[in-house]
Amino acid sequence: MVTGAAGGIGQAIATALGADGWDLALVGRSPGPLAEVRDRLAATGTQALALAADVRQPDEIARAVAVAELRLGALDALVNNAGVQRLSLALDVTERDWDDVLDTNLKGAFFCAQAAGRTMVKRQRGVIVNVASTAGIVAFPDRAAYSASKAGLVMLTRTLALEWAPYQVRVNAIAPTFVDTALGRQTLSRPGMRDQIVGRIPLGRLAQLDDVVAAVRFLIDPAASGFITGHVLTVDGGLSIQ
Repeated sequence: MVTGAAGGIGQAIATALGADGWDLALVGRSPGPLAEVRDRLAATGTQALALAADVRQPDEIARAVAVAELRLGALDALVNNAGVQRLSLALDVTERDWDDVLDTNLKGAFFCAQAAGRTMVKRQRGVIVNVASTAGIVAFPDRAAYSASKAGLVMLTRTLALEWAPYQVRVNAIAPTFVDTALGRQTLSRPGMRDQIVGRIPLGRLAQLDDVVAAVRFLIDPAASGFITGHVLTVDGGLSIQ
């Protein structure tokens, strides 16, 4: 199951996992774009299911997991990717924007993990990868709510990993820096911002979708990372080590 699968990072992850042979449950708020991704995957031979659901609504997520297991079989992996950001100086953040960001990025991720975790714990197998952000580790201006949500997701990852390790359920996270997607371009399109950000990254470039996808593939693959849980894998070209 991949949440936020209709575009950007989520779509890239779903496409890669389909190529790896996974059956996919695609979750997102917009039925049309989800169906387009499903159809593209189906054209390559991937069995994919489009499930319109709002991660901010726990009952919708519980139904999505139930339908996915009914149609595709046991849920072996969840990629918690759904996310939003509202760029604003801290003094200007509204309650509405704060709630939208925290409810999507943190509350939504938790209840998706809980719904998946209930079935994984029962079977004593499974893996969850949360898509956090370098902004949950390193401070950036204009994103108090976003950074708080991603920092919370980092600690949530560790807590769930600790609770579910006895049941052989692994929970890890990736923390990418800026990626040139629609979400990333909210920042990158500002005058001079792209060069400023690249200047802070020791490897001298932005993250690419392939960088993020490779990290997810690694953490899902039991042969590669079967003894790794509670880890936050930074995909940031060294930005967070400064």
